[in-house]
Amino acid sequence: MLLKFMSLKVMSLKPKSFITITAFTCAIVLAGVWLFSDENNADVLVVTPLPAVEQPSTLEQDIYPLPSQDINAMVNTSAHNRDQQNDVNAEQIPPIPVRLPSSLLGATLPLSLDVSDVGDLIINKKIQHLFDFYLSAMGEESLDVIVARIKQALTSQLVEPALTQGITILTGYLQYLNEVTAIKQQFEQSIDPATAGEYALESVIQVREMVLDARSTYLELDVIAAFFGQADEYETYMLSVASINQNSELSTVEKQAAKAELDTTAPEWLLEQQRNANQLNDYREQYKALQSQGASETELQDFTQESFEPEVADRLARLGEERQQWQVKLKNYREELAVITASTTYNESDSQQQQQEIAQLREVYFTSQEIKRVSALDSINSRNSTTTAL
Repeated sequence: MLLKFMSLKVMSLKPKSFITITAFTCAIVLAGVWLFSDENNADVLVVTPLPAVEQPSTLEQDIYPLPSQDINAMVNTSAHNRDQQNDVNAEQIPPIPVRLPSSLLGATLPLSLDVSDVGDLIINKKIQHLFDFYLSAMGEESLDVIVARIKQALTSQLVEPALTQGITILTGYLQYLNEVTAIKQQFEQSIDPATAGEYALESVIQVREMVLDARSTYLELDVIAAFFGQADEYETYMLSVASINQNSELSTVEKQAAKAELDTTAPEWLLEQQRNANQLNDYREQYKALQSQGASETELQDFTQESFEPEVADRLARLGEERQQWQVKLKNYREELAVITASTTYNESDSQQQQQEIAQLREVYFTSQEIKRVSALDSINSRNSTTTAL
């Protein structure tokens, strides 16, 4: 969402979890930053490291980035050619668990890939969605099992030549993500802890250029356009805005003129998104003001209806109701959770019993997708409580 200022907040990940970077495709993301580019903070680029994500011990043997040949071998000896392997090689191919990892249970499966009339794979975002769906389980499953799942998904719906084309794109995509991990490590190692609070915008741009170079090394142009095209337009625009705002030689009027000039070349979809975001921000501010003035629920609903087209207003109303329902469920869950966690755990058996009771409590109140959210919130609360106690 585009606001009057831009903020990009991301998680700083340990090198072992390189696949997790699939969600973060630009150097700003790799840096792990809040980027403030409003006129009142025009010269600040603040890096706020977040807690690293610990990976399960089952992945301790994997050190990322991997050698390039290891990724090629992993793809070329996975599920789809299992039947062609001799007995020795077959033993090296990981079995694919029938059950999906818990984080994927209940999730919407990727859409079927598209194939042209002559049998070629149509390059679009669906391919990346399929890859990222399974790669998002990195940490619950090893990379070789995940690759086997992806290839199984490809072979279940593609035949030649589309199958080989899909495998080729998968190989390049994994190599690209692997290279991004190396870039991320290089960036992190260059950070001086004494000055870790702020970084020059030029450094962010430099790292982003390295990421773009990695893409062109491992992926074809049509794949890059399909996978990253719109995100690249967004990042380029926002970095340009940040550069204007951080230019101390420009007056406020000159910055406004530079932004107006930038908007003349920006994609229409991005400008429309910005207009919608600004409208939504104005609405939220006025809505909160009405609430603070004691407006009734009917008055608030009328204000929403007056501020947007009917379908948008209805959607906002539904979101408001869902948010209220969520808060009620979360409040009731927290009350029962407090009872469970109030008892002191003296041994491993008691701890396991407590975790089982918590898991059962979550299943009572939440869907599988909501359980992931609640688990993350509980983890954050637990860390905060520990920090406070210390």
